[in-house]
Amino acid sequence: MKFFLAPMQGLTGYTVRNAFHHHFDYIDKYYTPFIPAAKRMNAKIKRDIDPVNNDGITLIPQAMSIVADEVIDLHRQLVPYGYDELNVNLGCPSGTVVSKKRGSGILAYPDMLDSFLDELYTKADFPVSIKTRVGFNDDELWPKLIEIYSKYPISELTVHPRVQKDFYKNTPRMDDFALAMQKINPDKTTLCYNGDITDTNSFNALTDCFPDIDEIMIGRGLFANPALIAELKGISMDKAELRERLKNWHDEILSGYLSIFSGEKDAIFRMKEIWAYMHGLFSDSEKLWKKIKKCQTLNDYKSIVRMAFDAF
Repeated sequence: MKFFLAPMQGLTGYTVRNAFHHHFDYIDKYYTPFIPAAKRMNAKIKRDIDPVNNDGITLIPQAMSIVADEVIDLHRQLVPYGYDELNVNLGCPSGTVVSKKRGSGILAYPDMLDSFLDELYTKADFPVSIKTRVGFNDDELWPKLIEIYSKYPISELTVHPRVQKDFYKNTPRMDDFALAMQKINPDKTTLCYNGDITDTNSFNALTDCFPDIDEIMIGRGLFANPALIAELKGISMDKAELRERLKNWHDEILSGYLSIFSGEKDAIFRMKEIWAYMHGLFSDSEKLWKKIKKCQTLNDYKSIVRMAFDAF
């Protein structure tokens, strides 16, 4: 089984990727947060994809576009950095994205999707993978969408079986993933599952239903428990080891954020995004989360976190 870290905008930049690689090195592949392909890469994006900042990491850049020539041009910009593969985001549910028919917005327009993929795979001389949802307002069009995907030489199709309207709520639509398993030719396209893998129970439920699945992408579950993949692989660690790894993982991210951002408030804000998921690992988790949300200074933040780890 291969495990991938899902791209999460604002969360899975190189600082976090390196912390996972150094302290919970069970992730087989990482994806960048989406890169707007209609624009030239700015300094922030170049820093994020720079191989120097991703040493030892298998990283796939993700493009946000529904224009084939934009994806091709982004690939040209990435080649000097050593990247020969792109992932295209057709799953983002953000309102600002879908209003431009990008991300999961294009899923409401199957003919437009078909035309985009036809031009893209005609022009691309490099592997292109896709991350998708199963529809926009509902999954009525999913059979048509999966038929479209099955036409093209998609190197890897990651399916998050929710529709745009679900965002990250409601239960993943496993019947829709089952349809993908039926329709996608494994000799042409590798199928990857994404969505609500948070513990061994959810993992076992998935693999019991789909024993042939070989790739799983996890996002929020890995921030709620950075040791999750170790657990899924049957790798045990006692509480002292877990505490030490978590603390080192946290400290590396904090240090990286403090070096990147101009002010400590920005770094604290980003750390709060992580704690929104991770606080459940700690005792008195809701009380801890309230304290972290309220803190405004670096000294206060460090004090609260030190006490949390001492009580872990």
